[in-house]
Amino acid sequence: MEPIKAFSNVVIGQFVLTRIPIKVYVDSRYLTITSTDDVQDPLIGFGMDEDGQMHRFDYRRIEQLSISGNIVTLDTYNKALGVDTGEDSKEEEPEEEPKKEESIQMSEITRKVKVAREKAYKEELLALKDKETALKLKQKELKAEPIEDGIIREAGYTWEDIKTFGDFQNHISNLKVDKNIKTGKEVGKAIALGFLPGWVGNVDTAIGFLKKAINQDDAKKASGFIGKLDVDDELQDIVDDTIEDNFLKYIEKFVMSQPANTKIGDDFSMNKKLQTYIAKEFDERTIYGFEESVNEIHHNYTFGTGDIVKNINPNCKHFGSIGVVKKIMDLPNGMGKVAIYTVGNSGSTYKPGMSLTKTIDQLEMYNGRR
Repeated sequence: MEPIKAFSNVVIGQFVLTRIPIKVYVDSRYLTITSTDDVQDPLIGFGMDEDGQMHRFDYRRIEQLSISGNIVTLDTYNKALGVDTGEDSKEEEPEEEPKKEESIQMSEITRKVKVAREKAYKEELLALKDKETALKLKQKELKAEPIEDGIIREAGYTWEDIKTFGDFQNHISNLKVDKNIKTGKEVGKAIALGFLPGWVGNVDTAIGFLKKAINQDDAKKASGFIGKLDVDDELQDIVDDTIEDNFLKYIEKFVMSQPANTKIGDDFSMNKKLQTYIAKEFDERTIYGFEESVNEIHHNYTFGTGDIVKNINPNCKHFGSIGVVKKIMDLPNGMGKVAIYTVGNSGSTYKPGMSLTKTIDQLEMYNGRR
Protein backbone atom coordinates (compact mmCIF):
# COMPACT_ATOMS: atom_id res chain seq x y z
CA MET A 1 0.00 0.00 0.00
CA GLU A 2 1.39 3.36 -0.98
CA PRO A 3 1.51 6.05 1.72
CA ILE A 4 -0.92 8.91 1.29
CA LYS A 5 0.66 12.24 0.42
CA ALA A 6 -2.28 14.40 1.53
CA PHE A 7 -5.41 13.97 3.57
CA SER A 8 -8.38 13.34 1.25
CA ASN A 9 -12.14 13.54 1.63
CA VAL A 10 -12.18 9.72 1.89
CA VAL A 11 -9.83 9.71 4.90
CA ILE A 12 -11.73 12.48 6.63
CA GLY A 13 -15.11 11.00 5.72
CA GLN A 14 -14.40 7.68 7.45
CA PHE A 15 -14.06 9.45 10.77
CA VAL A 16 -17.19 11.53 10.18
CA LEU A 17 -19.21 8.40 9.34
CA THR A 18 -18.23 6.77 12.64
CA ARG A 19 -19.20 9.94 14.53
CA ILE A 20 -15.66 10.59 15.76
CA PRO A 21 -15.11 14.36 16.24
CA ILE A 22 -12.62 15.62 13.67
CA LYS A 23 -11.03 18.96 12.82
CA VAL A 24 -8.64 19.90 10.03
CA TYR A 25 -5.77 22.30 10.55
CA VAL A 26 -5.47 24.38 7.41
CA ASP A 27 -4.30 27.92 6.74
CA SER A 28 -3.22 28.38 10.38
CA ARG A 29 -6.61 27.52 11.96
CA TYR A 30 -8.75 24.54 12.90
CA LEU A 31 -12.01 23.94 11.06
CA THR A 32 -14.59 21.47 12.37
CA ILE A 33 -16.09 18.96 9.90
CA THR A 34 -19.80 18.90 10.76
CA SER A 35 -21.10 16.17 8.42
CA THR A 36 -20.24 14.08 5.38
CA ASP A 37 -21.79 16.82 3.24
CA ASP A 38 -18.78 18.99 4.11
CA VAL A 39 -16.40 16.58 2.35
CA GLN A 40 -18.49 15.32 -0.57
CA ASP A 41 -16.40 17.17 -3.16
CA PRO A 42 -13.05 15.41 -3.75
CA LEU A 43 -11.21 18.70 -4.35
CA ILE A 44 -12.72 21.29 -2.02
CA GLY A 45 -13.98 20.74 1.53
CA PHE A 46 -15.87 22.89 3.99
CA GLY A 47 -15.32 23.40 7.71
CA MET A 48 -16.69 25.53 10.53
CA ASP A 49 -14.52 27.92 12.52
CA GLU A 50 -14.85 28.86 16.20
CA ASP A 51 -17.42 31.54 15.33
CA GLY A 52 -19.69 29.13 13.50
CA GLN A 53 -18.74 30.41 10.02
CA MET A 54 -18.19 27.92 7.19
CA HIS A 55 -14.99 28.15 5.11
CA ARG A 56 -13.73 26.37 1.99
CA PHE A 57 -10.38 24.64 2.03
CA ASP A 58 -8.10 22.65 -0.28
CA TYR A 59 -7.38 19.13 1.07
CA ARG A 60 -3.76 19.47 -0.11
CA ARG A 61 -3.21 22.36 2.31
CA ILE A 62 -4.23 20.35 5.40
CA GLU A 63 -1.25 20.17 7.75
CA GLN A 64 -2.74 17.85 10.37
CA LEU A 65 -5.98 16.49 11.84
CA SER A 66 -7.39 16.71 15.33
CA ILE A 67 -9.29 13.49 16.02
CA SER A 68 -11.04 13.41 19.39
CA GLY A 69 -8.43 15.93 20.52
CA ASN A 70 -5.46 13.83 19.28
CA ILE A 71 -3.12 15.35 16.72
CA VAL A 72 -2.59 13.21 13.61
CA THR A 73 -0.06 14.09 10.91
CA LEU A 74 0.46 12.34 7.58
CA ASP A 75 3.43 10.40 9.02
CA THR A 76 1.56 9.17 12.09
CA TYR A 77 -1.46 8.23 9.96
CA ASN A 78 0.65 6.21 7.47
CA LYS A 79 2.63 4.49 10.24
CA ALA A 80 -0.56 3.60 12.14
CA LEU A 81 -1.86 1.87 9.03
CA GLY A 82 1.44 -0.02 8.58
CA VAL A 83 2.30 1.77 5.35
CA ASP A 84 5.97 1.86 4.30
CA THR A 85 6.88 5.51 4.09
CA GLY A 86 10.38 4.79 2.70
CA GLU A 87 12.10 6.10 5.75
CA ASP A 88 13.33 2.70 7.03
CA SER A 89 16.57 2.98 5.01
CA LYS A 90 17.48 6.13 6.82
CA GLU A 91 19.36 6.07 10.06
CA GLU A 92 16.68 6.65 12.63
CA GLU A 93 17.40 8.79 15.58
CA PRO A 94 16.07 7.73 18.96
CA GLU A 95 12.43 8.75 19.12
CA GLU A 96 11.43 11.14 21.77
CA GLU A 97 8.79 10.06 24.27
CA PRO A 98 6.01 12.32 22.86
CA LYS A 99 6.36 10.72 19.39
CA LYS A 100 5.94 7.19 20.82
CA GLU A 101 2.91 8.37 22.71
CA GLU A 102 1.46 9.92 19.54
CA SER A 103 1.88 6.62 17.64
CA ILE A 104 0.14 4.71 20.40
CA GLN A 105 -2.69 7.20 20.36
CA MET A 106 -3.12 6.77 16.60
CA SER A 107 -3.27 2.98 16.93
CA GLU A 108 -5.92 3.41 19.57
CA ILE A 109 -7.86 5.70 17.22
CA THR A 110 -7.79 3.20 14.36
CA ARG A 111 -9.13 0.50 16.68
CA LYS A 112 -11.92 2.85 17.73
CA VAL A 113 -12.69 3.55 14.07
CA LYS A 114 -13.08 -0.16 13.40
CA VAL A 115 -15.29 -0.76 16.42
CA ALA A 116 -17.42 2.30 15.65
CA ARG A 117 -17.87 1.27 12.01
CA GLU A 118 -18.87 -2.25 13.00
CA LYS A 119 -21.41 -0.82 15.42
CA ALA A 120 -22.76 1.53 12.72
CA TYR A 121 -23.14 -1.37 10.27
CA LYS A 122 -25.05 -3.41 12.86
CA GLU A 123 -27.38 -0.49 13.55
CA GLU A 124 -27.95 -0.02 9.80
CA LEU A 125 -28.78 -3.72 9.39
CA LEU A 126 -31.25 -3.57 12.26
CA ALA A 127 -32.89 -0.49 10.73
CA LEU A 128 -33.21 -2.27 7.38
CA LYS A 129 -34.82 -5.28 9.07
CA ASP A 130 -37.31 -3.01 10.86
CA LYS A 131 -38.12 -1.29 7.55
CA GLU A 132 -38.59 -4.66 5.84
CA THR A 133 -40.97 -5.77 8.60
CA ALA A 134 -43.00 -2.53 8.28
CA LEU A 135 -43.24 -2.89 4.48
CA LYS A 136 -44.42 -6.49 4.78
CA LEU A 137 -47.10 -5.37 7.23
CA LYS A 138 -48.31 -2.63 4.85
CA GLN A 139 -48.36 -5.13 1.99
CA LYS A 140 -50.48 -7.49 4.09
CA GLU A 141 -52.91 -4.68 4.96
CA LEU A 142 -53.21 -3.70 1.29
CA LYS A 143 -54.05 -7.26 0.26
CA ALA A 144 -56.75 -7.39 2.95
CA GLU A 145 -58.38 -4.14 1.76
CA PRO A 146 -61.87 -4.97 0.43
CA ILE A 147 -62.49 -4.36 -3.26
CA GLU A 148 -65.86 -5.46 -4.59
CA ASP A 149 -67.05 -5.19 -8.20
CA GLY A 150 -64.26 -2.73 -9.01
CA ILE A 151 -65.45 -0.30 -6.30
CA ILE A 152 -63.72 0.70 -3.05
CA ARG A 153 -66.71 0.21 -0.77
CA GLU A 154 -65.13 1.62 2.37
CA ALA A 155 -64.12 4.82 0.60
CA GLY A 156 -67.63 6.21 0.34
CA TYR A 157 -67.08 7.07 -3.33
CA THR A 158 -69.22 4.37 -4.94
CA TRP A 159 -70.52 6.62 -7.72
CA GLU A 160 -72.00 3.65 -9.54
CA ASP A 161 -74.35 3.06 -6.60
CA ILE A 162 -75.93 6.52 -6.46
CA LYS A 163 -79.66 5.99 -6.20
CA THR A 164 -80.98 8.99 -4.27
CA PHE A 165 -80.33 12.73 -4.12
CA GLY A 166 -78.97 12.12 -0.62
CA ASP A 167 -76.23 9.93 -2.13
CA PHE A 168 -75.44 12.63 -4.69
CA GLN A 169 -75.42 15.37 -2.03
CA ASN A 170 -72.95 13.41 0.13
CA HIS A 171 -70.60 12.86 -2.77
CA ILE A 172 -70.38 16.44 -4.02
CA SER A 173 -70.17 17.74 -0.44
CA ASN A 174 -67.09 15.60 0.24
CA LEU A 175 -65.13 16.47 -2.89
CA LYS A 176 -62.55 18.70 -1.19
CA VAL A 177 -59.16 17.14 -1.73
CA ASP A 178 -57.12 17.55 1.44
CA LYS A 179 -54.18 15.28 2.20
CA ASN A 180 -54.88 15.62 5.91
CA ILE A 181 -58.40 14.20 5.81
CA LYS A 182 -59.58 10.72 4.93
CA THR A 183 -62.01 11.72 2.20
CA GLY A 184 -59.25 13.39 0.20
CA LYS A 185 -57.01 10.33 0.46
CA GLU A 186 -59.83 8.06 -0.64
CA VAL A 187 -60.58 10.27 -3.66
CA GLY A 188 -56.93 10.04 -4.67
CA LYS A 189 -56.96 6.26 -4.22
CA ALA A 190 -60.14 5.86 -6.27
CA ILE A 191 -58.64 8.01 -9.06
CA ALA A 192 -55.38 6.04 -9.04
CA LEU A 193 -57.27 2.75 -9.39
CA GLY A 194 -59.42 4.09 -12.20
CA PHE A 195 -62.72 4.23 -10.32
CA LEU A 196 -63.05 8.00 -10.75
CA PRO A 197 -61.98 10.30 -13.63
CA GLY A 198 -58.74 12.17 -12.93
CA TRP A 199 -60.35 15.61 -13.10
CA VAL A 200 -62.26 14.91 -9.88
CA GLY A 201 -59.01 15.41 -7.97
CA ASN A 202 -58.71 18.98 -9.29
CA VAL A 203 -62.07 20.27 -8.01
CA ASP A 204 -63.06 21.14 -4.48
CA THR A 205 -66.54 22.65 -4.85
CA ALA A 206 -69.89 21.42 -6.14
CA ILE A 207 -69.90 24.09 -8.89
CA GLY A 208 -66.38 23.11 -9.96
CA PHE A 209 -67.35 19.45 -10.11
CA LEU A 210 -70.57 20.10 -12.05
CA LYS A 211 -68.74 22.36 -14.54
CA LYS A 212 -66.24 19.60 -15.30
CA ALA A 213 -69.01 16.98 -15.42
CA ILE A 214 -71.20 18.74 -18.01
CA ASN A 215 -68.20 19.55 -20.22
CA GLN A 216 -66.88 16.00 -20.59
CA ASP A 217 -65.79 15.01 -24.07
CA ASP A 218 -68.65 12.88 -25.44
CA ALA A 219 -66.13 10.36 -26.76
CA LYS A 220 -64.29 10.10 -23.43
CA LYS A 221 -66.97 10.73 -20.84
CA ALA A 222 -67.00 8.68 -17.65
CA SER A 223 -69.17 5.61 -17.34
CA GLY A 224 -72.09 5.15 -14.97
CA PHE A 225 -73.67 8.00 -13.06
CA ILE A 226 -70.94 10.56 -13.81
CA GLY A 227 -71.50 9.94 -17.50
CA LYS A 228 -75.14 10.96 -17.09
CA LEU A 229 -73.99 14.37 -15.89
CA ASP A 230 -72.41 15.17 -19.27
CA VAL A 231 -74.15 17.51 -21.73
CA ASP A 232 -73.98 16.58 -25.40
CA ASP A 233 -71.31 18.60 -27.19
CA GLU A 234 -73.79 19.90 -29.79
CA LEU A 235 -76.13 21.22 -27.12
CA GLN A 236 -73.18 22.60 -25.15
CA ASP A 237 -72.10 24.66 -28.17
CA ILE A 238 -75.22 26.84 -28.02
CA VAL A 239 -74.67 27.78 -24.39
CA ASP A 240 -72.60 30.86 -23.70
CA ASP A 241 -70.64 31.33 -20.47
CA THR A 242 -73.32 33.41 -18.75
CA ILE A 243 -76.04 30.83 -19.33
CA GLU A 244 -73.72 27.99 -18.29
CA ASP A 245 -72.71 29.69 -15.03
CA ASN A 246 -76.33 30.42 -14.16
CA PHE A 247 -77.35 26.88 -15.09
CA LEU A 248 -74.68 25.39 -12.80
CA LYS A 249 -75.90 27.50 -9.89
CA TYR A 250 -79.44 26.37 -10.64
CA ILE A 251 -78.41 22.68 -10.72
CA GLU A 252 -76.43 22.93 -7.47
CA LYS A 253 -79.39 24.56 -5.75
CA PHE A 254 -81.76 21.98 -7.25
CA VAL A 255 -79.66 18.97 -6.17
CA MET A 256 -78.94 20.21 -2.66
CA SER A 257 -82.59 21.16 -2.05
CA GLN A 258 -84.05 17.74 -2.85
CA PRO A 259 -85.13 15.43 0.01
CA ALA A 260 -82.31 12.99 0.72
CA ASN A 261 -84.49 9.92 0.24
CA THR A 262 -85.84 11.03 -3.18
CA LYS A 263 -84.78 8.60 -5.87
CA ILE A 264 -82.95 10.10 -8.84
CA GLY A 265 -84.21 7.57 -11.36
CA ASP A 266 -82.50 5.82 -14.25
CA ASP A 267 -83.84 8.38 -16.71
CA PHE A 268 -81.95 11.27 -15.07
CA SER A 269 -80.35 13.35 -17.81
CA MET A 270 -78.38 16.58 -17.58
CA ASN A 271 -79.29 17.22 -21.23
CA LYS A 272 -82.97 17.37 -20.28
CA LYS A 273 -82.21 19.60 -17.30
CA LEU A 274 -80.34 22.07 -19.53
CA GLN A 275 -83.10 22.08 -22.16
CA THR A 276 -85.70 22.73 -19.47
CA TYR A 277 -83.60 25.54 -18.04
CA ILE A 278 -83.09 27.17 -21.46
CA ALA A 279 -86.83 26.89 -22.18
CA LYS A 280 -87.52 28.70 -18.92
CA GLU A 281 -84.99 31.39 -19.82
CA PHE A 282 -86.85 31.79 -23.15
CA ASP A 283 -90.06 32.54 -21.27
CA GLU A 284 -91.45 29.01 -21.03
CA ARG A 285 -91.00 28.32 -24.76
CA THR A 286 -89.08 25.19 -25.80
CA ILE A 287 -85.79 25.58 -27.60
CA TYR A 288 -87.62 24.60 -30.77
CA GLY A 289 -88.60 28.30 -31.01
CA PHE A 290 -91.88 30.25 -31.19
CA GLU A 291 -94.97 28.98 -32.92
CA GLU A 292 -94.93 29.83 -36.60
CA SER A 293 -97.82 32.25 -36.13
CA VAL A 294 -95.58 34.61 -34.20
CA ASN A 295 -93.52 36.91 -36.40
CA GLU A 296 -93.54 34.55 -39.38
CA ILE A 297 -91.75 37.18 -41.40
CA HIS A 298 -88.59 36.56 -39.34
CA HIS A 299 -88.90 32.82 -38.90
CA ASN A 300 -86.67 31.92 -41.81
CA TYR A 301 -84.34 34.89 -41.55
CA THR A 302 -80.85 34.37 -40.16
CA PHE A 303 -79.23 37.42 -38.64
CA GLY A 304 -75.57 37.99 -39.26
CA THR A 305 -72.75 38.85 -36.91
CA GLY A 306 -72.64 42.61 -36.39
CA ASP A 307 -76.35 43.18 -37.11
CA ILE A 308 -78.29 45.33 -34.66
CA VAL A 309 -81.40 43.54 -33.40
CA LYS A 310 -84.30 44.30 -31.10
CA ASN A 311 -86.24 41.89 -28.89
CA ILE A 312 -89.90 42.12 -30.05
CA ASN A 313 -91.41 39.41 -27.83
CA PRO A 314 -93.74 41.21 -25.37
CA ASN A 315 -93.83 38.10 -23.16
CA CYS A 316 -90.04 37.99 -22.78
CA LYS A 317 -88.53 39.60 -19.70
CA HIS A 318 -85.89 41.16 -21.97
CA PHE A 319 -88.52 42.70 -24.31
CA GLY A 320 -87.22 45.91 -25.82
CA SER A 321 -83.55 45.08 -25.42
CA ILE A 322 -81.38 46.19 -28.35
CA GLY A 323 -77.93 44.91 -29.15
CA VAL A 324 -75.29 43.83 -31.63
CA VAL A 325 -75.25 40.19 -32.73
CA LYS A 326 -71.95 38.55 -31.85
CA LYS A 327 -72.78 34.97 -32.75
CA ILE A 328 -75.45 32.86 -34.53
CA MET A 329 -75.68 29.21 -33.48
CA ASP A 330 -77.64 26.20 -34.72
CA LEU A 331 -79.64 24.23 -32.19
CA PRO A 332 -79.08 20.45 -32.28
CA ASN A 333 -81.28 18.11 -34.29
CA GLY A 334 -82.56 20.86 -36.61
CA MET A 335 -84.35 22.70 -33.82
CA GLY A 336 -83.63 26.14 -35.24
CA LYS A 337 -81.18 28.92 -34.49
CA VAL A 338 -80.35 31.26 -31.64
CA ALA A 339 -78.67 34.65 -31.73
CA ILE A 340 -76.31 35.81 -29.01
CA TYR A 341 -76.20 39.59 -28.82
CA THR A 342 -74.57 42.19 -26.59
CA VAL A 343 -77.09 44.63 -25.13
CA GLY A 344 -76.53 48.32 -25.78
CA ASN A 345 -79.50 49.92 -24.03
CA SER A 346 -80.92 49.87 -20.50
CA GLY A 347 -84.11 48.41 -19.09
CA SER A 348 -85.45 47.04 -15.81
CA THR A 349 -84.11 43.56 -16.60
CA TYR A 350 -81.16 44.33 -18.85
CA LYS A 351 -78.26 46.77 -19.15
CA PRO A 352 -75.43 47.65 -21.56
CA GLY A 353 -72.81 44.93 -21.92
CA MET A 354 -75.14 42.10 -20.92
CA SER A 355 -75.02 39.02 -23.19
CA LEU A 356 -78.42 37.55 -24.12
CA THR A 357 -79.28 34.44 -26.08
CA LYS A 358 -82.65 34.34 -27.89
CA THR A 359 -84.28 32.30 -30.66
CA ILE A 360 -84.20 34.42 -33.79
CA ASP A 361 -88.01 34.58 -34.06
CA GLN A 362 -88.00 36.80 -30.98
CA LEU A 363 -85.83 39.36 -32.76
CA GLU A 364 -85.98 41.75 -35.68
CA MET A 365 -83.53 44.00 -37.38
CA TYR A 366 -83.45 47.33 -35.55
CA ASN A 367 -84.15 50.37 -37.74
CA GLY A 368 -83.35 53.01 -35.16
CA ARG A 369 -86.97 53.68 -34.11
CA ARG A 370 -88.47 52.87 -30.73
